Amino acid sequence: MGEKEYLLGIDLGTTTCKVALFWASGELVAISGREYPTYYPKPGWAEQDAGDWWNVTVETIRDVLKKSKVDPGDIQAISVSSHREAVALLNGENRVLDKVIIWLDKRSIPQAKWIEENFDLWDIYRKTGLRVDPTFTATKLLWIKENKPEILEKTKVALQPKDYLIFKLTGEKITDYTVASRTLLFDIEKREWAYDLFEDFGLPSDIFPEVKYSDEIVGFIDSRAAAETGLKEGTPVAGGGGDRQCEILGSGVTSSNKVEESTGTGSTTATVLEKLIFDKKMRVVYTCHALRGMWSLEVGIATAGAVLRWFRDQFAVGEKFLAELTKRRAYEYLDMEAEYVPPGSNGLIVIPFFAGARAPRWKPYAKGLIFGLTIYHTRAHVFRALMEGIAYEIRKVLEVLEELGVKTEEIRALGGGGKTPAWARIKANVTGKRVIIPEILDAAVVGDAILAGLSIGVYENVEKAVDRLVKIKTMIEPDWKVHKIYNRYYRLYEALIEAVEPFYKEITEMAEYPRPEVPWDIDKLIHLLYKLET
Repeated sequence: MGEKEYLLGIDLGTTTCKVALFWASGELVAISGREYPTYYPKPGWAEQDAGDWWNVTVETIRDVLKKSKVDPGDIQAISVSSHREAVALLNGENRVLDKVIIWLDKRSIPQAKWIEENFDLWDIYRKTGLRVDPTFTATKLLWIKENKPEILEKTKVALQPKDYLIFKLTGEKITDYTVASRTLLFDIEKREWAYDLFEDFGLPSDIFPEVKYSDEIVGFIDSRAAAETGLKEGTPVAGGGGDRQCEILGSGVTSSNKVEESTGTGSTTATVLEKLIFDKKMRVVYTCHALRGMWSLEVGIATAGAVLRWFRDQFAVGEKFLAELTKRRAYEYLDMEAEYVPPGSNGLIVIPFFAGARAPRWKPYAKGLIFGLTIYHTRAHVFRALMEGIAYEIRKVLEVLEELGVKTEEIRALGGGGKTPAWARIKANVTGKRVIIPEILDAAVVGDAILAGLSIGVYENVEKAVDRLVKIKTMIEPDWKVHKIYNRYYRLYEALIEAVEPFYKEITEMAEYPRPEVPWDIDKLIHLLYKLET
């Protein structure tokens, strides 16, 4: 490996685009992240603009090139990952026809119910590896077919987020096995489109592009993309993959005795399998992995970081303001407060289903619950109880994996959860598993770099690539005394979920939307008062 061999990873997450530049020898040269918007036009809806995907990617690439001062010609290869299930629908002129319905969107619950009522769910699960749920692409396409049929009629190609970025970078329209297997329209054992499902659902079978391997060169930076991004024309681009599969790879999870737990908007616990072991209760989902011939087992919690962000934005005005003054994260102050609260938050339990319950429970109408509140409790108690509630749900996930014969020895904490030592300790103590925090928490970009290196032969095999690029920062062992305390709370947590489940749908129907508009903003008012004071 030469000194001037660099690999570029691009990851378009649900809220943030991250770009990282690595030396092929393993050192991180520069990394940058920029947020972009999600639009919520109605309750339960969540949309993005494909133009925002490209714009934020261009800005972030340029930022990394500026930071690194690297000659773009020294970048040997690029790989791209992204969130999944969303598809940008393009017409014959390559124009995106509408806003993109993303994974978080719940509008296609009726379409998912239609599939459940008219088809054998086990047959679909056995073929696609997926549970029928509004998360997945097929239900979203059915909603478009029923509500905006003119859009589907004009569609020539459907591109998932990272596929769209590859198209903008290279002009090539491709997809890969990892994101294709999140559509509910793909046979994961045969690794080909399930054309019988397209026919059963009444969906066009010709709108998805050719499927490529994640570590395969699929195109080269074209002149237009080079002018916009600053990259060199002709730079190879690998097929890349879904953010989760790339995170698994980038966290160093190469066998099923380890899992990665990535906390972003939601939380996903995932590992790799050399052989498919289908869950007869259909609680977990399976997809094609970024490595050839392997599969990923995934269990996704709908809300994790989103719950903490909700608390920060609604109840932590003081911490947010202090963070602005000190140039730190508001979560740092919330974590410090929560550290002084004992395990169990003095009898407070949070069920974190603030946007329904995905795997392993699959209850789209589920709601959040804060149980045990008294006058004694403070905001710090509630914040810690939120972190504990998500850790209880991760424990449930690991119990399901053990039922399936997947014995977990350690958790690799990624994303926002890895930035919070208090939360990492809570996860270790609740689950009774060792928690490893890698140096780079945005592991998808590390996985991207691994795939980029494999695509051009910089690395002889995946083991050598992982050895060079995946580095460990912290190891946390569980405190067994605290684990015993959490065992009691976990039992109550499970009992509470069972007790309130009969009321989920009724309270959904009773909810009043939209939320009232408040004529003033308390955050802005506090800032104004501070300016007047000073």
